[in-house]
Amino acid sequence: MRTKKNKVVFFVFFTIVLFSSTMLIKEVRATSTTIQKPTNGQQFNSLLNGDYITFKFIIIGPYESYNTYIDGQLDHSLHHVGVDIQYDAKNFIDNYGRGTHSFTVSVSVSGGPSPFSMTTRSVVMDSVSFTVDPPLCHFVGFGYDYDDEHSSPYPLRWRSNIEPFRDILLSDRAKYIPGYFATHYDWNDDNVISIIDTLDTKEKQQDIVVVLFSAHGHAFGAPPDWDAWTHSHTTTTWPYEWGWTPYYKGVTAIELKYWLSDLETDNLIYIVDSCHAEAFLYRGKELTNKKHVMVACEWDEYSWHHLEAYNPSWSLDTRINNMNSLFLRIMCQSFYVNYANTDAAFNDAYNYVTGLYDQHPMDFNNLQTTLYLCHQP
Repeated sequence: MRTKKNKVVFFVFFTIVLFSSTMLIKEVRATSTTIQKPTNGQQFNSLLNGDYITFKFIIIGPYESYNTYIDGQLDHSLHHVGVDIQYDAKNFIDNYGRGTHSFTVSVSVSGGPSPFSMTTRSVVMDSVSFTVDPPLCHFVGFGYDYDDEHSSPYPLRWRSNIEPFRDILLSDRAKYIPGYFATHYDWNDDNVISIIDTLDTKEKQQDIVVVLFSAHGHAFGAPPDWDAWTHSHTTTTWPYEWGWTPYYKGVTAIELKYWLSDLETDNLIYIVDSCHAEAFLYRGKELTNKKHVMVACEWDEYSWHHLEAYNPSWSLDTRINNMNSLFLRIMCQSFYVNYANTDAAFNDAYNYVTGLYDQHPMDFNNLQTTLYLCHQP
């Protein structure tokens, strides 16, 4: 039989345990994590360059610490509580890629009003799933500068055409988030094919893909023998000798068309800046993509170029204004300064060089929508 003293001790012990448990339950229940942004199932499919993905979560009640995860990876960038966190969309895609992602917040709770709850630790979590799959802009540029770098007065002539165009698409005026970018200045079929194959693994149907080819060009024969056209390089040993490398060290229009044929994009911008470039338009029309194909001149014309100096360290505005190709220069000024679409930029370039040099650029456009590469800041 229990003594009165034992009953009192048992009652006190039971009361403490019950009180401690009740307080701990209240403590845990009072601590909750609510993710308000992004919402479950949200789609980020129309992000543009400079846009952000916004995260917002609120923790209610006492907590010791918390962590945020994206796809199970601890993200130290998201460290504010109860406020909007703007994650640059480009950085997010660089870190996590496109597709479906999970965003999880975990909260650690410990301690309490009695020794019994000090050993108790609870993690309260909230998680949502969302999709990030906006169009990206990819760029590949091909030229040839190995000999021209040493050929006064035209140093870096092809870089002066390709790199400013590339940097427009990387600038704060670029409309679309940059994706895969590559340039190549010493022609080698294997290297170029490798670059295009890598591009093929990166781009999707909704993406914008800009392919720019700027180098010497010449022709064997005339239409309709289109496949004899070639795009080649010089074996310049200025001032002693000028000559052409054999056509098989260049690229024919049909070769370039074949290499681009596997791209999925329905927003292909395909530009060839060379003399005698019309065959590249003809073969570009045969691509199955939706595209805008632009070439600098007709089959029997030269593409006019002027370059007094070029320095890759100049500001982007200065480099655009000193592009070697007049055709590309006016086109890029239209994109970057006037925020023109591809149709308007081509027409500006056409009117300029045709009026001054009797050079006739050509284009073929079957894009599904009007395409702008830059936006007003």
